[in-house]
Amino acid sequence: MEPNWALIAAGAVLALLYGGVFCWRGESWLRSGVKTGAVVLPALGLMGAGLPGLALAGLWACAAGDFLLSRPGEGALKAGIGAFAAGHILYVVAFLTAFPMGSPDALFWGVAVVLVALGASTEVWLSPQTGALRPAVRGYVVLILSMGICAALPGGPRIWVLSGALCFVASDLILSTQIFIRPGGRGPAVAVWVLYWGAQALLMAGFWTFAQA
Repeated sequence: MEPNWALIAAGAVLALLYGGVFCWRGESWLRSGVKTGAVVLPALGLMGAGLPGLALAGLWACAAGDFLLSRPGEGALKAGIGAFAAGHILYVVAFLTAFPMGSPDALFWGVAVVLVALGASTEVWLSPQTGALRPAVRGYVVLILSMGICAALPGGPRIWVLSGALCFVASDLILSTQIFIRPGGRGPAVAVWVLYWGAQALLMAGFWTFAQA
């Protein structure tokens, strides 16, 4: 089945608007609406397009996380981290249940070694900066890197989902430095958004192309 391309295109327009105008600005309801709509509209457009329900649920969880992280306060930050953690869990389960995964190969092991090393390094440069959120951040690091490792398994649309997962990891690395270490300016904010929205697009493209096969 075909997605609703009009809704997806509308979401892409909002994504461009958010990246070009809003992503480096302070909190506002307009900013939250544009950011959330850039993910909600494609999620609506993909309903009924044959994607696994778990993949769509993961996208909706991330949309909730987008809204929550766009709002001020530690409570919203904690809830946003939780929403994205749920999204990553749903994506991992979707990878493992929707695709006929093969045995680990050289690419898988290479990606796994790099991501495990990256995760270990966060105990040096990130974890000490997170204060009371340290347990939540540690758990989130495990989840996002697990998603990247699972996406590297052969058998599914690996070029799509692995690219998407690695973009997600890169986006979250930059975002974590902005939140916990040193607030960035326009450049890092744009990079976070481009990598994040691109990650979601690549993941959904992978699920959709596999569903059409």
